[in-house]
Amino acid sequence: MLVKEELKDLEEKIGYNFKNQVILKQALTHSSYASENQVESNQRLEFLGDAVLELAVRNYLFYEYPHLKEGELSKLKACLVEETTLAKVAKSLCLGDFLRLGKGERQSGGNKKGTILADTLEALIGAIYLDSDFLTVCGVIRNWFEPWLKKLSPENTSDFKTRLQILLQKQCHILPAYRVLNIIGPDHAKQFTIGVFINGKLWGKGVGRSRKRAEQEAAKQALNRLK
Repeated sequence: MLVKEELKDLEEKIGYNFKNQVILKQALTHSSYASENQVESNQRLEFLGDAVLELAVRNYLFYEYPHLKEGELSKLKACLVEETTLAKVAKSLCLGDFLRLGKGERQSGGNKKGTILADTLEALIGAIYLDSDFLTVCGVIRNWFEPWLKKLSPENTSDFKTRLQILLQKQCHILPAYRVLNIIGPDHAKQFTIGVFINGKLWGKGVGRSRKRAEQEAAKQALNRLK
């Protein structure tokens, strides 16, 4: 059973003080504990929190990266809301120390399982949303996730152009420009040479059978030079 002092400790860690302590306890209640003690689990809160987190992250990325296209934003969003990231955020908040688990789940190390931690984080987000409002929960989520946003961007996006664009926008608020330097070969077997320019200076050159592939190679070269 969680005592008042423990809940206060958790509130300090998460950076939010609940008006309704009951909903906080529910957010920490795994289904295994709920079935053993005839109380409500955190599953409904998890369902709500999943949607709140999705919207909050989309909202954050939309305004943080005004020049990124939809596909690029989606890649970054996917990195932030995947189970692995959620579990890491939960661990940083020490949520595992406050979970209410059934005896069997606790004995099997349930407070360290990534799935349970990720689900609990979503339930906690749902609880904060119900206890406050969307703007408040967005601020809390931003505080939790900003270190991971910095780690995830640009390294964990899946293409070099996106990685370069995010890196430049984050560090210097500028965008790279791609220019065709040369095209050789017949129509059915063209070879493109593309240059990527940063502040008018050539930082990378790429060669490929398509413009897209050449741009990726140019971006990769620029990223290597910027390291």
